Amino acid sequence: MGSSRDSKSGSSQSKTANSTASAREGIRYDLLLKGGEFIDPASGRRGRLDVAFSEKKVAEIAPEIDSSLARQVESAAGLMVVPGLIDCHVHVAEGIGVSVRPDVIGVNRGATTLADAGSCGSCNFGAFKPVIAENRTRVLAWLNISTIGQTDLRLGELILGAAVNIEEAVEVAADNPEIIVGFKARLSSYVTGNAPAIPYLQRLLEAGNAAKLPVMIHVGDTVEPLGRILDMLRPGDVCSHYLTSRRHNILGIMGFPGAAIIPEAFEARRRGVFLDVARGRNHLGFLQVQKAIEAGLLPDMLSTDLTLPSSADPGYSLMMLVTQFMTFGVSFEDCLKQITVNPAKAIGRPELGKLEAGGVGDATLLKIEEGDFTIRDVDGQTRKTDRRVVAVGVVRDGSFVKIHPAASE
Repeated sequence: MGSSRDSKSGSSQSKTANSTASAREGIRYDLLLKGGEFIDPASGRRGRLDVAFSEKKVAEIAPEIDSSLARQVESAAGLMVVPGLIDCHVHVAEGIGVSVRPDVIGVNRGATTLADAGSCGSCNFGAFKPVIAENRTRVLAWLNISTIGQTDLRLGELILGAAVNIEEAVEVAADNPEIIVGFKARLSSYVTGNAPAIPYLQRLLEAGNAAKLPVMIHVGDTVEPLGRILDMLRPGDVCSHYLTSRRHNILGIMGFPGAAIIPEAFEARRRGVFLDVARGRNHLGFLQVQKAIEAGLLPDMLSTDLTLPSSADPGYSLMMLVTQFMTFGVSFEDCLKQITVNPAKAIGRPELGKLEAGGVGDATLLKIEEGDFTIRDVDGQTRKTDRRVVAVGVVRDGSFVKIHPAASE
């Protein structure tokens, strides 16, 4: 028999092992967001609720979840906990054209999902896939019907008619359904070489019909009036830059202050066409915003159209757009739908854009700051506001990423 001392030592080790095992058994969650204002536009649920994550999913949403059950606890006191934000129009095929690295404008600026808008065509899409794999942000894509995509913006990709290959585009989309959400074409005169846009739109729709996928168009400075182009879009298609101030916009050929919104814009909305802001560097006029809001033609989606040059502004994000539209009287709740549930529908990923137990483990933490802020449209017009929305963190696949908001202007 062993000595009394050996017996006590063995008993002590056993208790320690049991205690460690119990502690392990008591951990149910990888991450717990504690004490935030939970807002889920998809369900309408709102309130002071904790959100727990486990195995890359939302595990539980409840008024009070025990902190001891989580490996990591992050305080969300004073913050809004919302579904992971979706930016449905960006350029993130890093290394191609003016694309920026996905994480720079994704998880590091509050968006957990990005949809690249035609940076790649069938010939260079393969180069994009490694970029997608090595970034934390979820990346999807609208495939350009031009085989070269937006490789060089100095050369309009539709000028070379031989580069428009619908069969190849449909084939690449069929081979990559987990990434490609639809097809894209820029219809502006500087892309078509001043040729009419409608023949290219017909080719774009040919691809969409063949693959049974939506299409996204880039408008502003088209040869044809916008109304003729909108009339051709199907339910579920996306019109980006719908608030552009460039030639042939929603206020007519030039968009003078007294102009009315073209009727085709309302008809497109009724038909189920998604109207997308896609601000970019050239496509958001405050006059068009004001007229659209007054007429009840709110955007379905707020998107940034961020590229490498525009990403140099650390404050340029979905939150900047939310702040801009709030200055025109659009509620935060309406804006939240435009960066969560609405784009999730447009990209055919209804599991995104919402927070529910058992659902995708993505969330964004937001707060409203008070101060003296200036916002601008692409034409240099400015507006003042005393509030702005900023992102301070995201959860991507159940893992927390802290964000440091850009300094105010």
